Amino acid sequence: MEKRLLVAGIMLCCFVILNSYSVSARETRIGAEASASPQALVARVGVLSKATFLSETAEIANGSITAWVNAFNRNVTLAGTTPQCIEMRYSGEAMVSSVETPSYPMQFRALVDGVLAKGGAPFFDLSVPDSYTTAAMNWWVCGLTPGTHNVKIQFGPFFAGDTSFVRNRTLIIEYRQ
Repeated sequence: MEKRLLVAGIMLCCFVILNSYSVSARETRIGAEASASPQALVARVGVLSKATFLSETAEIANGSITAWVNAFNRNVTLAGTTPQCIEMRYSGEAMVSSVETPSYPMQFRALVDGVLAKGGAPFFDLSVPDSYTTAAMNWWVCGLTPGTHNVKIQFGPFFAGDTSFVRNRTLIIEYRQ
């Protein structure tokens, strides 16, 4: 029994060492790419220091798979003289009222000036119909020029005949200046 534990311990140690090498090699490679290209640096490294915090408790519904409904719609003004990134962190309660679908997904998306933001998931899969659960996701956009930009977080049902709901939601829009 002791020999088996010793062998298992040695194998676990080797596993950890071998896997940590591949992680450190990737970090080195990413660091080299970031220093080689300013655009890569913007996509991977940044300091965000200002934020706009929004909170809504009201329930909003959407029963259309062709029309998006705004969970949030807000203008953000970026200062400075150079392009910068913003990050949008959304969380709230979500529910789908389903007629006869086998699963209960709903769609979320973020738009900045009408353009789809990066990140987030194309849909959020709820495990139970007609019951609220917590949903959270992040999006980001880089290369935004100084000035005012419109940020929208939108949602809708995934299947025709379903109705999706959101309530008790927050949005934090973070940016450099």
